Amino acid sequence: RVPGPEEHFLINAFGLLFDEISASNLVKVDVDGSIIDDPLGLGINQAGYVIHSAIHRARPDLKAVLHTHTRDGAAVS
Repeated sequence: RVPGPEEHFLINAFGLLFDEISASNLVKVDVDGSIIDDPLGLGINQAGYVIHSAIHRARPDLKAVLHTHTRDGAAVS
């Protein structure tokens, strides 16, 4: 979640591998899915947005939402 009165949060740019993600290439979106700032112009993964925005809406007290994929899960997907 980005500090401030707006309900913005940061999410990974679409298609980047974990080791390619940095603070400077995160995409800022609002809880309605509008892209506010997209430094690389890659957009976002809609599935990731749906998961994270639902949690941010339901839990305004949370400052960050994180999930990972196991090696086995990634292999299957």
